[in-house]
Amino acid sequence: MKRKITAEGVSVPGAPFASAVAVDSGTVIYTSGFLARDSRTGVILHKGNAEQQTLECFDKIEKVLQAAGGTLADIVKMTVFLRNVSDYEAMNRARKSRLAGIDYASSTVIAGLAAADGLVEIECVAVVAGAVPS
Repeated sequence: MKRKITAEGVSVPGAPFASAVAVDSGTVIYTSGFLARDSRTGVILHKGNAEQQTLECFDKIEKVLQAAGGTLADIVKMTVFLRNVSDYEAMNRARKSRLAGIDYASSTVIAGLAAADGLVEIECVAVVAGAVPS
């Protein structure tokens, strides 16, 4: 259903993501951007800890993809927004731990985030095989 695309002189050795991913078929799921926000109170969790905030974002993305009949393995493109470039390594450690062995394209943007205590926001595009539950 999806294939990792590599090109000599383009792909970064050891990168946890693909340069590109080709999708042959399936239903496309576009997630919203997720922060490490408590869904009941709206409060940002794990203040000051980008690694834990990243893991929390992936927990939320995983739940949304499961509701659509998919998994994290169905992610084909991700955009990570970081408040501070200094949090890149912490975010990347958490991302590698949750997405090991999964091919996806990725971009990281250093940006101001809407939540004052949010250090990481992640949005994804996934392709789920078959019909998505309604």
